Amino acid sequence: MKIAIDGFTLGLRQGTGLSTFAYELAQTLGAGGHEVSVVYGLHGLGRDERLLWPRFLQRLGIGGELLPYEWMQWAPYAAAYALPGLLGWPLRATPIHRIEHVATQGSSARIPDAARLYNLPAVYAAAHTLAGLTARPTVLQRLPGVEVFHRSSPVPLRMRGVANVVTVHDVIPLALPHSTVIHLKHYRRIMQATLKDADALFVISEHSRRDLLAFFDLPPERVVVTYQAVGVPASLRDVGDEELRRLLQANFNLTPGGYFLFYGAIEPKKNVMRILDAHAMAKSGLPLVIAGRNGWLYQQEARRIRGLLRDPRTARRIRRLEYLPFQQLMLLLRGARALVFPSLYEGFGLPVLEAMQMGVPVITSNTTSLPEVAGDAALLVDPGDAGQIADAMDRLAGDDALCADLVRRGAAQVQRFTPELYRQRLEDGYRRALG
Repeated sequence: MKIAIDGFTLGLRQGTGLSTFAYELAQTLGAGGHEVSVVYGLHGLGRDERLLWPRFLQRLGIGGELLPYEWMQWAPYAAAYALPGLLGWPLRATPIHRIEHVATQGSSARIPDAARLYNLPAVYAAAHTLAGLTARPTVLQRLPGVEVFHRSSPVPLRMRGVANVVTVHDVIPLALPHSTVIHLKHYRRIMQATLKDADALFVISEHSRRDLLAFFDLPPERVVVTYQAVGVPASLRDVGDEELRRLLQANFNLTPGGYFLFYGAIEPKKNVMRILDAHAMAKSGLPLVIAGRNGWLYQQEARRIRGLLRDPRTARRIRRLEYLPFQQLMLLLRGARALVFPSLYEGFGLPVLEAMQMGVPVITSNTTSLPEVAGDAALLVDPGDAGQIADAMDRLAGDDALCADLVRRGAAQVQRFTPELYRQRLEDGYRRALG
């Protein structure tokens, strides 16, 4: 098939879980023999064809997608796209042709291999603005030969003359409203604009499917569970013990098996405050490493961590690492005694499977999608009970046999989420969308 995907999250300045999802989606489809196109929304590329590729790489590397507070830059595009949007006239994306001898370092993880590339300046910022006012999607002109337009997350954009599908990862602003500052009426309008004309809706777990149908009036037969794939490169999975020890010592001053790890955005739904409570209660003495960028409403967690780091009694037991490139993050994961991930809400929970693929025991929640993803290969805890989390940490710190059993079970569990099975589920969904 010829499939176009949106490049919205691929264009963000700092990668997120959604960026990883979009990249892996494109890579999985390409590996299956499908022809993939990606539509980015980067601004400031100009019209000189000889400079489009260098400017595209420059913008992707140091600028990225326009963010809401950069309204002075995206507002002119929103105004220019408003009349076509109201009239349903399609907007035309410009092809971006690769120049092989121009270096792509720093951007390669956001440009899927062999994909055809297109750009329409600030289209995602403009589409979100217009959908928030009108609850209608912005329309794209059909790309050459494309049969399916797959939005990798809910963006109010559709392509004329093709099957349109969208992956909905979760509905956290409605299911867990205290964890976000998103304007709920605006969010609902954008979701309505995204969902109403879709030929199929993909979700990444049965739990996400239930939530989506609970909050939006949708035909259940249009909602397809695809799950996700987990695919940490073998070069990272197979790092030898001595090399891992050297890399952890050199980069983080840590030793293999000598710390617990949480990674993800620092925001209320990730339950970081309760992880800190549990770690304070645990008797093991192993330090806790918290890795990830600041997310929504992070201030309370940030103050707590700063206080722990300033206190000489606790400073050695807490490590705070900001955003890390994927390779460094996976090496940090590979060396952990266990991943501690008792999130309050996850549409899927990819870190759980990444840890299992890296041979690391997992502590995670017994709620939302996490039991569905973890199966019997993790210690499941009540995310609201710091005592349960602390007990799980102590069990894994002191029981090598339990750790080995969870690693063995985890290796079997990840086989349910291979790229091949994921591609089959996607292809079934596309065929349903195409009728």
